[in-house]
Amino acid sequence: MSTGPATRTLRAAIFAALVVLLAGLGQVLVTGRPLPLGTLAVAGGAVFAVAFALAGSERGFPAIAAVFLPLELGLSALFDFAQSTCPSLPPGSARGFEPLLCGGGSLGGVLLGHGVSRSAGLLVLLALHGAIALAAAFWLRRADAALSAFAASARVLGDFARRFPAAVGHWLLLLAAPVPARPLVRMPFPRASRVRVPVEDVLLSPAVRRGPPVPVPAC
Repeated sequence: MSTGPATRTLRAAIFAALVVLLAGLGQVLVTGRPLPLGTLAVAGGAVFAVAFALAGSERGFPAIAAVFLPLELGLSALFDFAQSTCPSLPPGSARGFEPLLCGGGSLGGVLLGHGVSRSAGLLVLLALHGAIALAAAFWLRRADAALSAFAASARVLGDFARRFPAAVGHWLLLLAAPVPARPLVRMPFPRASRVRVPVEDVLLSPAVRRGPPVPVPAC
């Protein structure tokens, strides 16, 4: 599969934003501690770089998962480091990468203070980030397959257009032609007859006829 730089950049940016946001919200929900937005930005840059590099050719799910599992576990360790270090830093005492990791506010809101215990939280975090890594690998694999199918269809259509330009021109004319309006057929409804049918008298008793039948004269 060969995609353009714009397609690779857009796909990697959307992918990194969703993956890092899910990982950050899961980290805050499990730990109950705020997560600096600067740390999310650093994590997003790392995921974006990996997703952009993997978009060069179509790869299988095991290969993508083998890259994303350690990356996601590394993000979990980075999130835990930022959650433990940034709140304890006095204002103006950050050094090295600490201003980059601890700046920009924090992610938390109503999720703060509702985390699980630290012993159980480690296992929950491992399971959470592992599930996110596998889901991200599956999503990236399906996106690669979809882009490959789209590129193959585009190549087939391009070859057909080069070989049969007249047929493509006729199709375009048919698509651009206005659709004829459907004629409006007005069928007059028959007028209801208001003529009343006369009511005949009902014969309540049989008619009495006496005598033999009248003979019919021969001609």
